[in-house]
Amino acid sequence: MSDLTIPLIRKLESLGRLTSDERESVESMTLVGKELASGQQIAMEGNDPTHCCLVVEGLLRRYSILSNGNLQTLSIHIPGDIPDLQGLHLRTMDHTLASIGRSKVALIAHRDLLEVLRRSPRLANLLWRESLVDAAVARAWVKVLGGHDALGRLAHLACELYTRMNVMGLVNDNSYPLPLTQMQFGETVGASVVHVNRILKKLRADHLLDHKDGRLVVLNWDGLSEAADFDPRYLNLRDLRYLDLTPVAGR
Repeated sequence: MSDLTIPLIRKLESLGRLTSDERESVESMTLVGKELASGQQIAMEGNDPTHCCLVVEGLLRRYSILSNGNLQTLSIHIPGDIPDLQGLHLRTMDHTLASIGRSKVALIAHRDLLEVLRRSPRLANLLWRESLVDAAVARAWVKVLGGHDALGRLAHLACELYTRMNVMGLVNDNSYPLPLTQMQFGETVGASVVHVNRILKKLRADHLLDHKDGRLVVLNWDGLSEAADFDPRYLNLRDLRYLDLTPVAGR
């Protein structure tokens, strides 16, 4: 098995069971690995894509540049995600994808992916489900941005990423990698750098969340998810038992 396909198989199996033949189909795909520096773009708004981008290591963010020059983060993507899967059927990219910190992606030619999906309708259905979940995440964020204050938005971001990261085995000691600057936090939750700084201080003081050394540390899952009004059902995961988070002693 190529190391490049491991995150994709794990992600697909979080949405539905794979047969041995389906695993082999994924493993047989031709993937081209590419290392990205922090902030490096892998797909740009307005481009006509010929490949899909699988996140293998690190994180990507999807964003658009507004008419006033401000940047708005639309979503954050973790290993196993294919954030530009819609490029298989939509001609032009309507957003940009760039690395958060150093990361690694695998490029899959549209023609190769379409051939795999032609041969395996169940794989096609699982990737369709992945696209539907991506849309559900976007709808959830519209709701959060319109109905929560900035603290609630940041708490929701932390809860959602914790849930998704845990499925991929990326949570360690109740923490996970998120090397966002405070400006990038602001571009995600719609707050100024000064406001983000205050929110992070309050979340730390309330023993809910900490951000240090490029990682988010969940100090109190129950309190954080309550502050976020977080309900993970929109992620449509096969098994939600991992949400039984036990606080780490000494925190």
